[in-house]
Amino acid sequence: MKFKAKVLLVDDDPDFLEMHKAVLARNGYEVLTALNGREGLERVRTDLPDLIILDLMMEKHDSGFSFSKQIKNDPLFKKIPILMVTSVAEVTGYSFSLEKDGYWMKADDFLDKPVMPDVLIGRVEKLLRKKKE
Repeated sequence: MKFKAKVLLVDDDPDFLEMHKAVLARNGYEVLTALNGREGLERVRTDLPDLIILDLMMEKHDSGFSFSKQIKNDPLFKKIPILMVTSVAEVTGYSFSLEKDGYWMKADDFLDKPVMPDVLIGRVEKLLRKKKE
């Protein structure tokens, strides 16, 4: 039996969750979802995902920052890759990158919304490969 990586989607937009859950499931991933940071942290603790896809702005403007900082500062969870997704670029024109923002944002990669399915799968596969190394 082939190993199915477990991916946790954390986003306050139910449409984003459903659409990307379907994309990930179609590509062989086990998908968990959470509608906010608190629920997401509970899912991390109980389900130990292999990767987290995290919205930057949820309950508060800094919810994604807080969530990723908690995960990356916890010795049990710090090796779980975090793919941060955001619509900040669409709204403000500002774009995040791993090179200039990865250190302080505590994420392993960034994607601007809207997220194309093939780009999402490519980034997920890349982060999971990197985790195995």
